[in-house]
Amino acid sequence: MTPPIETFKTDQPGLPDGDSATFITTMAHALGTYGASAPKLEEALVTISNRLGLEGQFFSTPTAVFASLKAPMGRPQTTLIRVHPGEVHLERMVQLDEILVDVAEGKIGPAEGTRRIDRAIETPDRYSMPLSIASFSVSSACAARFFGGGISEILAALVAGLMIGLLIVFASRGRDLARLIEFMCGLLISFGAVAWSKLVQPISPEVLMLAGLIVLFPGLTLTMSINELASRHLSSGTARMMSAVTALVSIGFGVGLGTRLADMTFAIAAPETAAVALPEWSLYLAIAVAPMALTVLFKARPQDMPVLIVSGLIAYSGARFGAAKLGPELGACVGACLMGLYSNMYSRVARRPSSVPSIVGVMLLVPGSISFRSVSSFLEHDALGGIETAFATLLVAMSLVVGLLMANVALPPRRAL
Repeated sequence: MTPPIETFKTDQPGLPDGDSATFITTMAHALGTYGASAPKLEEALVTISNRLGLEGQFFSTPTAVFASLKAPMGRPQTTLIRVHPGEVHLERMVQLDEILVDVAEGKIGPAEGTRRIDRAIETPDRYSMPLSIASFSVSSACAARFFGGGISEILAALVAGLMIGLLIVFASRGRDLARLIEFMCGLLISFGAVAWSKLVQPISPEVLMLAGLIVLFPGLTLTMSINELASRHLSSGTARMMSAVTALVSIGFGVGLGTRLADMTFAIAAPETAAVALPEWSLYLAIAVAPMALTVLFKARPQDMPVLIVSGLIAYSGARFGAAKLGPELGACVGACLMGLYSNMYSRVARRPSSVPSIVGVMLLVPGSISFRSVSSFLEHDALGGIETAFATLLVAMSLVVGLLMANVALPPRRAL
């Protein structure tokens, strides 16, 4: 990876040290690329700037970071760092956290820190493409069980997740095609769900659509945007929220078109069916298996898989207990708080970013399916139902954020990422 700011290679009187400035801007670019939220990104960069003897001020958005660095008795130099946000990459986040800590503690210099960032980014992903595609399939199957599906829905969801994985891999080869990925997946899965229910086997098309598209629902992005807004990072939070809304509407249009095309193509009535209830233990089996698939999709290290499984079980069990006592909205707050406490304790004991277990735990709590139902209601000209479910989505997302903030107050994480 080429450092984003070439002019920092040469020291100039009154300007920040070249190695330190290059390290900070390279780190800012890497953190923005691999999914760091605005509060954590800015806090980490301010801390490392102070440790390197610089006064740093940073303004982060999902697509750019403004960095102002000032040496003692010098003048500030402000730089725009363009960021192309990619997918969440937990292993990279762990590597970047280790580099930040080593530079802050003086174990390595900023020049060596920049070289380590470059080496980390250039390292190939440890998971193969077939394994990643299989993880999409497993995630969808687990989601089908979460949404009350039976054996038929789970088997159909395995196929739907496989198709989603193949389509995402194919779309990643072209920039213009990648911009249509949400719409294309919504179209494919909705068409396939209706066709499957009419021609192959009686199933619940809605469960299959929710399960097949679960990995694309922007629930994590929506929750992150609410967290940024609550932390007074208004620009980043607003931009991220609009990104989530755009992705959700794109999925909704694809689902609406796919459903109508399937109804016109297969002009036969689907038989009425209800999902066959599965035993309770199968739900917790799905909760244990889902983090294994998410380990691959979020590119976490294999040794972190047990931590992610425990995080998922704590989040879901806490939310379920809270929902039984306080209602579904406050139940999400209970689950998020317990999972946040666990993540912060892990961060302190293992000296790793708290985001490693928390992202997977939040994925099992985010209101992606509710937001999808909101768009579906609007497409069916049910404005009142759409508004009600949209408001419920925001309530659940805010409940998650409040739970995480309470956990950070009760047990602050080790500060880095």
